[in-house]
Amino acid sequence: MSRTLVKKRSLSLPVRNLGGEAGRYGTLAVLLGVFFLFAVTAPSFFSFGNLSNVLSQSSVLAIVAVGLCFVVASGGIDLSVAVSFDIGAMTAVLLLKSGAGWLPSMLIGLAAGALVGLLNSFLVVKAKIAPFLATLGTLFIGESMEKIVTKGGEPVYFPGMSEAFKWLGRGSLFVWESGDGTRIDFKFSIVIAAAVAAAAYFLLSRTVLGRYLHAIGAQKEAAALSGVPVKRYTAYAFVLCGLICSLAGMIGSSVLTSYVPMSGRYYLMDAIGAVFIGSMLHRKGYVNVPGTLVGVLFFGILANGLNLSGIHFYWQSVVRGGVIFAILALNSAIANRRLHAAKSNPVA
Repeated sequence: MSRTLVKKRSLSLPVRNLGGEAGRYGTLAVLLGVFFLFAVTAPSFFSFGNLSNVLSQSSVLAIVAVGLCFVVASGGIDLSVAVSFDIGAMTAVLLLKSGAGWLPSMLIGLAAGALVGLLNSFLVVKAKIAPFLATLGTLFIGESMEKIVTKGGEPVYFPGMSEAFKWLGRGSLFVWESGDGTRIDFKFSIVIAAAVAAAAYFLLSRTVLGRYLHAIGAQKEAAALSGVPVKRYTAYAFVLCGLICSLAGMIGSSVLTSYVPMSGRYYLMDAIGAVFIGSMLHRKGYVNVPGTLVGVLFFGILANGLNLSGIHFYWQSVVRGGVIFAILALNSAIANRRLHAAKSNPVA
């Protein structure tokens, strides 16, 4: 088999999606069902003011999930997105508190997040540790470092934070209030999330980087045989993920005007779930940014709707897990049915 032939085959291999079109529609049906359930049970849910709040509250999660797309597209996983989130925020806030300007603080914070990704790439590429175990170790080490720096995990408050930095998460591009008390607040963080998502979409779907990452995720050995620099592009994925997640951490700190240690853990599982849902919505099962944003919106709507419906905080995680299981069960049933039909009618 020629080198050219191997290359053509390897760069077009999708992640398997046995559910196919029916699986996509089944996932969308569950998401729409949750949306309309809250629209009925919580009258204030389906209002422009509340939906704008959902977008604002989901912007940080959207950035984390989009950053994670690069690693998952390459066939890996990054549990240390929480550490990149926290390290970027901690670095920026401590620098701001020491008197540094907002721009240098942000740039160094981004560099700190990229260093977390660089450490992960070293562990995965050079030390050949499985991504799950490597990033899990980074997560534990990073959170321990946060406790050491903050003397046991105490929040770092900084009410005197510069207005330019606070604008990241607290600034509003558009505010509208009606006579009945409805308030629509379009936060600047939504624009940042949209810009990051647009850039990530372009990189993953229109550049060599995206094609190579998908090829590595589909079949690493075939990608290597076809000439793809697997190690280098795997490192790119982890560094990009760390850098993007550190930006999300800084936005979160700007909202609170403080740094709260280990706050990145709050976004970890939802980000993974959003990327997973996004891949299920793709016709070939690829990790993709638009589908990931739908997953982020789903988690934002779910959290908001549960709060408006008066569901106790302790039960909300149970409901969230139940909905995820429902999506998994539906797609598994569809996949099994399609597989059974294919075996029964092999000619078709």
